Amino acid sequence: MLGRETLGHVEHAEKLEWIVCNGIGGFASSTVIGLNTRRYHSILVASKKPPTERLNLVSRLEETLILDGYEYPLSTNRYTKIMFPSGYLYLEKFEREPLPTWTYQISDVLITKTIFMVHGHNTTVVTYKVFSNGREVILKIRPHFVFRDFHGNMYENPGFIDNTKIRDKSLEFQPFMNAPVLYMSWDRGKFVNDGYWYRDNFLSEEERRGLTAVEDDYSNGYLITQTSGGVFSTVFSDSPVDSLNPIEARKKEEIRLESIASSMNSQDVFLRKLLLAADQFIVDRRSTGGKTIIAGYPWFSDWGRDSLIALPGLTLVSGRFDDAKSILKTFADYVRDGLVPNCFEDRGSDVLYNSVDASLWFFFAVYKLIEYTDDYNFVLKNLYPAMKKIIDAFQNGTRFSIKMDPEDGLISAGEPGVQLTWMDAKVNDWVVTPRHGKPVEINALWYNSLRILELLAQKAGTNVSEINALARKVRINFRKAFWNEEEGCLYDCIKPDGEPDLAFRPNQIFAVYLPFSLVPAPEEKQIVENVFRRLFTSLGLRSLSPKDPGYIGVFHGDRIQRDSAYHQGTVWAYLMGPFVSSYLKVNHYSIESQIRASHIIDAFKAHLETESCIGSISEVFDGNPPHFSGGCCAQAWSVAEILRIYVEDLKGQKPTLIV
Repeated sequence: MLGRETLGHVEHAEKLEWIVCNGIGGFASSTVIGLNTRRYHSILVASKKPPTERLNLVSRLEETLILDGYEYPLSTNRYTKIMFPSGYLYLEKFEREPLPTWTYQISDVLITKTIFMVHGHNTTVVTYKVFSNGREVILKIRPHFVFRDFHGNMYENPGFIDNTKIRDKSLEFQPFMNAPVLYMSWDRGKFVNDGYWYRDNFLSEEERRGLTAVEDDYSNGYLITQTSGGVFSTVFSDSPVDSLNPIEARKKEEIRLESIASSMNSQDVFLRKLLLAADQFIVDRRSTGGKTIIAGYPWFSDWGRDSLIALPGLTLVSGRFDDAKSILKTFADYVRDGLVPNCFEDRGSDVLYNSVDASLWFFFAVYKLIEYTDDYNFVLKNLYPAMKKIIDAFQNGTRFSIKMDPEDGLISAGEPGVQLTWMDAKVNDWVVTPRHGKPVEINALWYNSLRILELLAQKAGTNVSEINALARKVRINFRKAFWNEEEGCLYDCIKPDGEPDLAFRPNQIFAVYLPFSLVPAPEEKQIVENVFRRLFTSLGLRSLSPKDPGYIGVFHGDRIQRDSAYHQGTVWAYLMGPFVSSYLKVNHYSIESQIRASHIIDAFKAHLETESCIGSISEVFDGNPPHFSGGCCAQAWSVAEILRIYVEDLKGQKPTLIV
């Protein structure tokens, strides 16, 4: 819960956000004081082709309490020259769970407001409860609309037509011929058609990101309700909602959320919060008829690499095995030329394959599925054929010059102008961290993929001598190529000319974390200790050592500035998962190491409850202290990896592979 001490300071409160999702890619989101600071903030972002083609339909609500003839604003908005109104002054508290709830106190009148979405539908319900001490009060609610792509901005234009059709307790609004119809309904009050544009809304986060920070929105009127107390609701949707009962819909959503939070039969508050956070990223994909994972809110769609890294934490740890199988089967079905999709486009039906590691993370995700379910039958029938195609393609060569070097068995990849690893920042034609050649984590994943395929081949009754020999060759040559004896660490990448890249990066931690080890235990310990000393922060690992001349310690500014820093020192929260697992492994899960790991988790408890997007974990943080958050305010693999290590490593609920 946040109180007046936080909510009363705009400069702090406007950096704290909330989000609720509908399970198909749509969402509602804003700051905890209701001040929109992003183009993505909205009462209703509808996903027209789940989970993509997202449209910001209802940008905000402007609410006013009329008491004894005086108007008291409940909403807060900032224009280019003024902040008006300033309803945050009356905001008593904000509570995130089970649903975002605001409490306002004006004289002897108390008002609570709650927002949620109907799961599986592009529908947002806003409920008000008024305690007026028996007095008659008036509540005026004015919706604002933008009807645009959620990545864009809206401006007053003559093509935007107010064709509002008002009925007894509902209305329809479709300002463009090709726009969806917006349906609004209410259970008390009367709607007054009184439309005009509100110009120059200022979005401070977009200015901070170097993007267009001003837009206009349109209001077609206001809902006015006179009451002496009670509960009433208004609903916004892209489909008719006359039959929706807001009270029943709310109860249904609260029951659904409680079932998610209690799915592991624990009263651990942090675990419950993580489970709720994880649920927001698992959504339906209409084009495949299965489940997928949104990489991050508010702007990412579903990405192959992110989904596969996040899958164990989001689905397996919490027992959502059917969701995990659905996601993996989708990726298996979309394998082309031995490559797993890296991204499904937000618009259209294009599938992008520009990744060398997504295909290899697929093997790891399958391995984790077997660990948790022992369902070899499902894997051999639905996933194993695609896995064999991937190995064959990597051995013989596929797109983007991805190919096994026949001399040492290691994987090389990369072409000019293409970014293939997770360090994939690109500005126009400039690939910031190309890492062409033989990246360390790619070859760690390659070795593990060979061992996992060997395991499955044995289950399938196939001769494994050839793949076993290749795996042994890769392990021997991996150490020869990557071990830096002088520094006690692994090189980040072997360049095409055979020279090692001396940049100290976190990618080497995967060689320790992955289930099949590539170097002897003493060397694993050296790797972990060096990463701890040189890259560790309380909220993740830096992407580059601060001692490197290319290090950038602050993630801010326009796109060029941000992408320049993205993998040049910026801290990534998801890397804390592989690090903690590796740290505990090399210290044999000693009491001291477990205590240290629990302190690491404490930083994320504070972050999840009081920073950035309340109830979730950010994508990245500044490399320099105090490590302010940046990027997506809610990131799938950040939540997934903290959930995974919390359950598997700290609570000791890690499954054992049954061979």
